[in-house]
Amino acid sequence: MKKLLYLLLLITTISYSQILEPVKWTTETKKISDTEYELIINASIEENYHLYSQKVPEDGPLPTIFIFEKNDNYELIRSTSEEKGHTVFDPIFKMNIKYFDIKATFKQRIKLKNNNSFKIIGEIDFMTCNDSNCVPGYGDIEFNF
Repeated sequence: MKKLLYLLLLITTISYSQILEPVKWTTETKKISDTEYELIINASIEENYHLYSQKVPEDGPLPTIFIFEKNDNYELIRSTSEEKGHTVFDPIFKMNIKYFDIKATFKQRIKLKNNNSFKIIGEIDFMTCNDSNCVPGYGDIEFNF
């Protein structure tokens, strides 16, 4: 009887639990010239959550990281840029930390090496937090352009 009660409790817990996904990602491209494009990565951030910058101090939270799969058809130009965001003192980490709320846009410029058709594939590692918990980037979010 005790085992049955635990099994019912487990099934109820699993069926009512939900996966937290406070950040939704979308991508788009913008043609700059015949050989250059801008890859635009947009984050829509759930209310009361914030997404950390790519540049956070050592011993701070996990930064947002973009990993582009190597491909002989293009090359990255400079590093991924980001919007201004907010820089505030975080009492938990005891340091000033840059983050984004509501939305964030990241841009990566690329240069084409040839006229071949190809996909750009990558991953995003990140951390998002609210006042009570933090959620790491759900085991890497993949994107395609």
